[in-house]
Amino acid sequence: MKYRTEKGDVLDAICAAHYGANGFDLQKVLAANMGLAALGPVFPRGIMIELPEDARIDPKPQMIRLVD
Repeated sequence: MKYRTEKGDVLDAICAAHYGANGFDLQKVLAANMGLAALGPVFPRGIMIELPEDARIDPKPQMIRLVD
């Protein structure tokens, strides 16, 4: 999927909206968009970002220990 940024967008928020809060590999998104990291943390309007499906991950359920 391609996403066109709006002024003030940040990559983490874009990915969280598309993949789910903990359901993405940011390194794969950056690898699919060479030069994106050089633009800084806050994007201007109009940058096209590829959101590859292989960046989607299933978050592992967190184990809660009631007793040590």
